[in-house]
Amino acid sequence: MITDKISKTVKKYNMLSYGDFVAVGVSGGADSMLLLSYLLGVREKHNLKLVVLNVEHGIRGEASFNDSLFVENYCRENCVEYKCLKINAPEEAQVANMGVEEYSRKRRYEFFNSVGADKIATAHNLSDSVETVLFRLSRGTGIKGVCGIPAVRDNIIRPLIECTSEEIRNACKESEIPFVVDETNSDNEYSRNYIRNVVVPEFKRLNPSFENAVERFASSANEAEDCLDLLANECLSDCLNYSGIDVNAIKRYHTAIAKRAIIKYAERCGITLDELHLNGVVELLNKSGKLQLKGNVFALSNKNVLRITELEENVEPAHFTFGTTIIEASELSNHNNLFYCDADKVVGNITVRERRQGDSISPSGRGVTKSLKKLFNELEIPVESRNKVPVICDENGVIGVYSYCVDERVRTDKGTKSVMLISISMED
Repeated sequence: MITDKISKTVKKYNMLSYGDFVAVGVSGGADSMLLLSYLLGVREKHNLKLVVLNVEHGIRGEASFNDSLFVENYCRENCVEYKCLKINAPEEAQVANMGVEEYSRKRRYEFFNSVGADKIATAHNLSDSVETVLFRLSRGTGIKGVCGIPAVRDNIIRPLIECTSEEIRNACKESEIPFVVDETNSDNEYSRNYIRNVVVPEFKRLNPSFENAVERFASSANEAEDCLDLLANECLSDCLNYSGIDVNAIKRYHTAIAKRAIIKYAERCGITLDELHLNGVVELLNKSGKLQLKGNVFALSNKNVLRITELEENVEPAHFTFGTTIIEASELSNHNNLFYCDADKVVGNITVRERRQGDSISPSGRGVTKSLKKLFNELEIPVESRNKVPVICDENGVIGVYSYCVDERVRTDKGTKSVMLISISMED
């Protein structure tokens, strides 16, 4: 008996508790009518309060209206509460800039959640799950995508998830459970219908138990997914600090785990990474740079820290105010200044500005010349803060980066007689 099979699924996944208020999504098709019949059959045993929820999507004209009327009459005959949501999915989806199927699903679950039920029962079955796996594979997916439709997700339960469509139709006929047939189910222009009516039968020619084989595969994928998810959480916990992700730490993990940890980090930042952007972020683990993820949100790396942050668009140039003081070299020890240099080595007037393309400096005592971009990377100055770092220049070029370094050309030494002190602040 199919009811015994459903009861085993309900018990296996602990779907029902005594006294539950259960909202049942019913379209009038064989799947949802069998689900409703089953719940009516165990209503007294589990002391369930049931409400049937039906959505009339406004897609199939009079046929859709008649299906809703069929469900309403069945509920009246079986003394169960009935509620119906009527929408015009094609028109409303266009206004919402969404696909009809996506919009319909959104409105459907909003309706289901609006009644305040303990559980929401839907009639997804094993065949639906198989079709979902094949559909996702055809579009490209990872392990999570081939896990199929879960038996339980939050307060949503799917008691028929281990039954095939064929078993369900046969059970309805044997038990004389009435149902309606959606005429669009035979239209193979719809991707899912094509998979159901053409692809799956071809696989069944190779293996009559194909749907059960996919169920076993999805179950194994679920176990692998759970394991990888656990490891990714541990990885993120180990590698994430107040600055972002520690690059050296995350690179010690297997790429599959590191990628998942990065996905989780991005989700915390409100970003969903597709495969293209994920691979771009992973590349930043081996170099300094930035990658635009969405709008003004970027992934930034300086080889030590990877972080996701917002960068201001059309940033106004920074404006600095500064003052100079000339003192004797012997007085320097009495001053605590963020920047000083040999006053006699300065050429012409002093200016203070933000970094510009092509700026370079020879940091005192290092014997090298490098671009300010490389210097800022080396100093791990956040990209979004670099326009706020004062660059000090004389008429021959850059002589220092305020609070960080002075150029070899103007540094103080044993021959220095006069020292220039420079104090800088940023204008609001």
